[in-house]
Amino acid sequence: MSTPEQSATRLVAVTELGDSQVAVVEQTPHGTLAVGMSAGKPFAVSNRCRHLFASLGEGRVTTEGCLQCPWHGARYDVETGKMVRSPQAAYKPLAGVIRATAGAISLKRFSVELRDGAIWLVG
Repeated sequence: MSTPEQSATRLVAVTELGDSQVAVVEQTPHGTLAVGMSAGKPFAVSNRCRHLFASLGEGRVTTEGCLQCPWHGARYDVETGKMVRSPQAAYKPLAGVIRATAGAISLKRFSVELRDGAIWLVG
């Protein structure tokens, strides 16, 4: 029988996140994840934007606590995984269509917690 300590995987130290407050973490039990801090809470979500599959771990956490895609500015609520703002710039006229199609599929979320200044995948 495994204990919580045995089933936890260290993902990244909070100090390694930098100003963006998010990082790409590869080779986890769930593949590559975007891992970071939002409003003082750790999160881990699938790494690919639902629009054109940009690496969300290369984006940033906004002052509102959303994870923003580095390519076209789509934003995701890290607590629900839902796209809360569609891609901007040249894609802005198509924002409603993108949000209703590819953007309707939420990011996968994974259980994490803070331990000793690092974000750990649990469960």
